[in-house]
Amino acid sequence: MKNLLAILLISSGVFAAKTQKKSLDSKVKAQVINVLEKNEDLHEAFFSYNAEKVEEAAEAVEDAIEKIEHPELAKLLKFSKEKLDEIDDDKSREENNKAYHLVSMALIHVKNTYDLGDKYAAFSCPMVKKKWIQSKEKYNKVMNPYDASMPHCGSMDD
Repeated sequence: MKNLLAILLISSGVFAAKTQKKSLDSKVKAQVINVLEKNEDLHEAFFSYNAEKVEEAAEAVEDAIEKIEHPELAKLLKFSKEKLDEIDDDKSREENNKAYHLVSMALIHVKNTYDLGDKYAAFSCPMVKKKWIQSKEKYNKVMNPYDASMPHCGSMDD
């Protein structure tokens, strides 16, 4: 009985350690939240797919990332800035979707690593095999930004 209790305590401690997120000071947390807020505009531009708005919103997210003063986060999001810079109103939706998906994957990693609150969640669509972040407060249903023929296909991952 003691062995079973010990195993349960150890396994629950390991589980808690895996789910604990890193904390950020309030200034850096606000900078990251600002990136996620700018990403909301990008998500909406992709959802209704207006190429000019997509490009403008991508630039705003890139600018917000540039303001992050945390070296580890800046390094994590360096590739995302490059991908955001590739999003262009002259490119096809498919090309822009690929870049946006890579940015979304990085933002999901940041959201899963750092304590940023509960406003945002990661979503995925098995049909298009892509992920994104959206506000749980702003939308009460899935808003798939990748395929206009399946606007509500997908599910919340966390």
